[in-house]
Amino acid sequence: MNIFLKLAYVFMKIGLLTVGGGLAMIPIVQHEMERRGWLTHQQFLDILGVSQMTPGPLAVNTATFVGYRVTADTYPGALWLAVLGALCCTVAVCMPSLICVNALSGYWARHRDHPCLRRVFSILRPAVAGLVITAAVSLIASCLWGDATPVPALLKTLPDIKAFVIAALAFAATAFTKASPLLILAGGLLAGMLMSLC
Repeated sequence: MNIFLKLAYVFMKIGLLTVGGGLAMIPIVQHEMERRGWLTHQQFLDILGVSQMTPGPLAVNTATFVGYRVTADTYPGALWLAVLGALCCTVAVCMPSLICVNALSGYWARHRDHPCLRRVFSILRPAVAGLVITAAVSLIASCLWGDATPVPALLKTLPDIKAFVIAALAFAATAFTKASPLLILAGGLLAGMLMSLC
């Protein structure tokens, strides 16, 4: 049962220290999972992809799927323990925000225009932007070059052409047409399945 305490600790720490929402949380969750040997890089990317496609906030979905996967790997064949691990991580990642909002909302409502608070948020904005950019670069590098390529070496090698074409078409469809995101996701899924068969 030690794994539940470790998962709860890690996700409470992530929920408490991450500012900027689910996208800013991605590099921190990835670092913690890979550093502890709970997930490989590819497993984390798979979980992240499922989390993005599942309804709900990215941070909560990621915590739920990571908790399920790590507990299922620790206790194979015990489905109820894997579900308990998913629930444990979900509650742990939400708890710090819930406590902070309930404890500090009155103070924030009264002092939101205070110069010190404005200064704190002006410092946090670039940090959040940096975390989101880090997550984006890491995901792009992993999808187009593979997880074994270090980021500085990306400029010296060509990306996977098939993956690049799929990503470019999905971006173009999102940016320049009014196509439904569900259709774009379905097209990406179909293209990925066809690529795996080739």
